Amino acid sequence: MQDGARFFAYSTWAIMISLGIIIFTHRFLEVAEHEFWLGLLAMVFISFLYFNLTFAATKRFITKVPAPTNAHILLAFLIFLPPVAFIFFLSDTIAANEILFSLIMAAGCYTGMIFGNKSGIKARYEYIEKLKELQKNM
Repeated sequence: MQDGARFFAYSTWAIMISLGIIIFTHRFLEVAEHEFWLGLLAMVFISFLYFNLTFAATKRFITKVPAPTNAHILLAFLIFLPPVAFIFFLSDTIAANEILFSLIMAAGCYTGMIFGNKSGIKARYEYIEKLKELQKNM
């Protein structure tokens, strides 16, 4: 991997933010035990937060990589892993809906990865064009 240090930095802050989000929002998932529709709404909202986190991390990472890479897939997995592990192993709030939560989280992280990669490639192209123009003017 050409960009190991950058990947380490991005994965570290992504994991920390991912853990922070689930620690502060997992209490909203207690609603899933009593009201299914409100619990589902809370799960979708939390998944939307992870969609945005994955989109932002993937876009920022892909924008400045020197060569095309598939490391964004691992980055998205590292964002997905902490909340699912937290819910399965440390939390007893949504025991009946762990599989549903995992599927909704996987969908959020996957779509964030796909759209973030597309947006990052576009931003990388614009970044390279700016660099070429700047080198021409020097």
